[in-house]
Amino acid sequence: GSLCTFPNVMDAMNAAMALQKELQSAPAVPLRIGLHLGEVFFEEEKALGDSINIASRIQSLGQANTILFSKDIFDKIRNQPSFKSVSLGTFEFKNVGEPMEIFALANEGLVVPKREDMSGKLKEVQQKSSSKKGLFTAAMVVLLVAAGFLYKNFSGAKDAIKREKTIAVLPFKNISINKEENEPFCVGVALELQKNLEWVGGLTPIAPQSVEKYRETNMSITDIASELGGISYIVQGSVQRDKNKIKVFASLIDAETGKQLWNNDYPGVVDDIFSLQENIAQQIAAAMQVKISPEEANRIARVPTKNTNAWDVFNEAQLRFVKYAFTIYPDEKDYIKIQSLCDKALALDSNLAEAYVLKARSYWIANERKQFFSENFMDTVKLLCSKALAIDNNSVDALVQLSDYYHHTGKKELALEQVQKAITLNPNSFAANVALGNGNPELYYDPVKSVKYLYKALKLDPLSVWTPDVYNDLAYQYLNICNFDKSQLYSNKVLELEHNTKAASRAYWCLVVTNNRLGNADKAIELAEKWNKIDSSDALYHMAEAYCYLKNDYSKGVQIYERYFKKSPLNFNTHRWAIALSKTGKKVAAFKLMNESVEQYKKLSSLGRFDSTQYDIAGVYAFMGDKTRAYNILNLWGQKYHWPWGSPYLIKFDPLFENLWGDKEFKDIVQAAMDEKVKLREIIKKLEESGKL
Repeated sequence: GSLCTFPNVMDAMNAAMALQKELQSAPAVPLRIGLHLGEVFFEEEKALGDSINIASRIQSLGQANTILFSKDIFDKIRNQPSFKSVSLGTFEFKNVGEPMEIFALANEGLVVPKREDMSGKLKEVQQKSSSKKGLFTAAMVVLLVAAGFLYKNFSGAKDAIKREKTIAVLPFKNISINKEENEPFCVGVALELQKNLEWVGGLTPIAPQSVEKYRETNMSITDIASELGGISYIVQGSVQRDKNKIKVFASLIDAETGKQLWNNDYPGVVDDIFSLQENIAQQIAAAMQVKISPEEANRIARVPTKNTNAWDVFNEAQLRFVKYAFTIYPDEKDYIKIQSLCDKALALDSNLAEAYVLKARSYWIANERKQFFSENFMDTVKLLCSKALAIDNNSVDALVQLSDYYHHTGKKELALEQVQKAITLNPNSFAANVALGNGNPELYYDPVKSVKYLYKALKLDPLSVWTPDVYNDLAYQYLNICNFDKSQLYSNKVLELEHNTKAASRAYWCLVVTNNRLGNADKAIELAEKWNKIDSSDALYHMAEAYCYLKNDYSKGVQIYERYFKKSPLNFNTHRWAIALSKTGKKVAAFKLMNESVEQYKKLSSLGRFDSTQYDIAGVYAFMGDKTRAYNILNLWGQKYHWPWGSPYLIKFDPLFENLWGDKEFKDIVQAAMDEKVKLREIIKKLEESGKL
């Protein structure tokens, strides 16, 4: 006989089926298997507990090629179509107090025993007088451990602690009597625990938006960990609330082995919830041998409010926000309800900083998704974040949101200051890592840091509606340093996840630009056509570039530019159309468009804009023969923007700069830009190879 334990029911059932299938092939080994779910006690090398005894009794009823299991197992698989179950009735086992209903797996190839032929470790009244047939049947007890028992000498715990301390807090199960009424509170317990763990510098907690999909799941712990990027630890638990009384159960699991490292029950009253969450976070850190600094301990100990009614209302708003922000197509009604609930919570406690932040975040997302628009929404966001920070100056979410406000209102230095404060306070903030990973050259230029922040963001949020945006940012950073292979890799990852969305459009842009820079005309055109089906705003423009500059088909380019500028009459880049017209002999029309473009760019310059358009302004002057101005602008632009989006490659075949191609000054400028990209690629490559990214 053999005793086997598994981290979940699905693994145990699948293993039992695979084992019976394997042992039916020649030479056949007749085997019976019994499964039960419960606790196991380990004492030195002994495994003890009623669960083992019950599993042993269940297997004793079996015959060759049977899989029998208790109702506890059946309740976990009853909605799984891959398992066909048959009830065999109730049985009274020796030394087991209550009768137990036993089931048999009826999948193809398995034997379902007849009740009258079954015998085993039953009370005497149920024993059959007929003797067993003379068939040798090996006995196997397969025991599923769903709730472990904390013991001191847990083998493997010390080895597990040596690994990287990535951890996910799965949504806690709501086992309250009034389940629907208490759902917001139960959701809030796991989310606040997640926030507490974020403060612990020695941990890397997965962002809540990536674990939300596991709220209702039958996946095993090991499979969840694998989907989340191979994380090391998982916290799962349950919350029970009955009016003012609560009970929280939490357990820490080694995701690699499925073994439980620690668990505990926390009974109390609603007023105790923050101290309970603090206690759980501290015990998890202790179990993982992670030290909590005094500053971290103070942040974890913060009590947002003493008004339990305000906290209940806020939790309801937070639950709505999870549904609203963590889904691709949110319901506009959720946004309206979030605002209303936050206002209600603030009416109960005007010092609830979390409610001000939640209002600001949902307000920002609603405007971003065009579900709601207000001319003064920016000022409202700033006001809400400022109120939150006046109450809690460590509110990382408020700092990041305020950074977004400053960035979009042109106050770049203040934007950078806020997000740097946020990342210093909480290196585990997904939003702060993304904000710094974007690497806007007006804020700072450091592709190495940008890539580091983006990889950290990807580790924190490997599987949510926002993950494609991180892949897009990575693709853009690799495009900036002219690592076109890596850029395409991450753009394609976006397209594996997204279709017909803004994220997919960004990915197509990067792929088309990359193939343009590499001279892959046909591939660039093919991708631009796919892009045009979901977003025609810029696809035609880049398609025309490929025809003109790579295939030398300016006639086709003219046709596409005409279609494009009819759709986008206010676009500044009419000089591109002008080049195509000039190359096809339409000099007058070309000259007119080129002059219009120059006038538009003069207005931009007078407004102090010095962004990527300066590349084109330099090109227009070069095309018109004004080399001095062209070089002055090109040098300043290169110093400030460091030649983004693979431009050192583009400029070598961009006809705007045809008049400069033979100049030594031009060649030196481009070579210097290329050399800078090579250095950056080497630095990042070494970091990748050393495992530091």
